[in-house]
Amino acid sequence: MIRDLLKRTQAAAGKKTELQDGKALKQHNKAIRKDPENAGLYFERGNYSLKNKSYVKAIIDYNRAIRLNCRFIEAYHSRAVAKEKMSYYQGAVADYNYILSCDPADTMASENKKIILNKLK
Repeated sequence: MIRDLLKRTQAAAGKKTELQDGKALKQHNKAIRKDPENAGLYFERGNYSLKNKSYVKAIIDYNRAIRLNCRFIEAYHSRAVAKEKMSYYQGAVADYNYILSCDPADTMASENKKIILNKLK
């Protein structure tokens, strides 16, 4: 009985999360239509896609954000993560190299680059 209740509660929570995610995506799309030159909106939608394991969509949105603001370091970080998730390690390393050229003290980029380079060995 308790297990059934737990399963129904988890299923309902999953449906609620899916509905919230769908609503969030619609809101992102609407905001982008209103302000297509806003790099931050593409970045946020990319984060949504990354969270939902839609790595190609995430990379497309990060590319747009970077095209609109070539110094958008957070977009480079997130794009590198998406590339790594797709096993596109050279692309991820290229993003980390760019980040480190802008900020050599960026420890996250440095550490993530080392991890990827070790995977390539």
